[in-house]
Amino acid sequence: MALRHAILSALSRGVPRTGYDLNTSFADDVDRAWHASPSQVYSELTKMESSGLIDISERNERGRTSYVINENGIEELRRWLLHDEPDHGIRDDAMMRLVTLWVLDDTNAGYLIDAEISFQRRRQLSLKHMLDSWDEVREDTRVWRNRHAMHWLWLHQTQEMLTWLEGFRRVLENPELSVRDVFAQYDVPSETAS
Repeated sequence: MALRHAILSALSRGVPRTGYDLNTSFADDVDRAWHASPSQVYSELTKMESSGLIDISERNERGRTSYVINENGIEELRRWLLHDEPDHGIRDDAMMRLVTLWVLDDTNAGYLIDAEISFQRRRQLSLKHMLDSWDEVREDTRVWRNRHAMHWLWLHQTQEMLTWLEGFRRVLENPELSVRDVFAQYDVPSETAS
């Protein structure tokens, strides 16, 4: 996925957004779909406006510019959704650290696990708060129903990650434990029920 598609996706929600708005959303720990630096976002917005995928909806006297998706942008977003294969590759710094914890002593490995648990708990609280107040601040439209469902997925993934991290800590702290026994809840059945 290119940054252009992440921006088109954000603009497809029907609300004009500035580069600052997009940067804020891409930096949000709750919204896991995409990350980009401010310089990447501003550069891509300029390219997208020049190529006719987005329009400037407002520019104030201080230069603050809001963008909206136009019909060409919607068509590009549809083309991408229907014809480009998704990139299932993952670049996750936190996960790479967890994969490599074996090179640390138990104390330092524990510190890194604790840091990840703290991050996931903050994320979990943010998601729960957002979902608890969802109906008060969001419209019941197709856009927001989709976003609402995604936030439930992210909450579920966060809860699973917290459970896994606690199991991971137990495995590292207790060499006599069977990894399979600790993580048996994650076993995938060998056959699917008909």
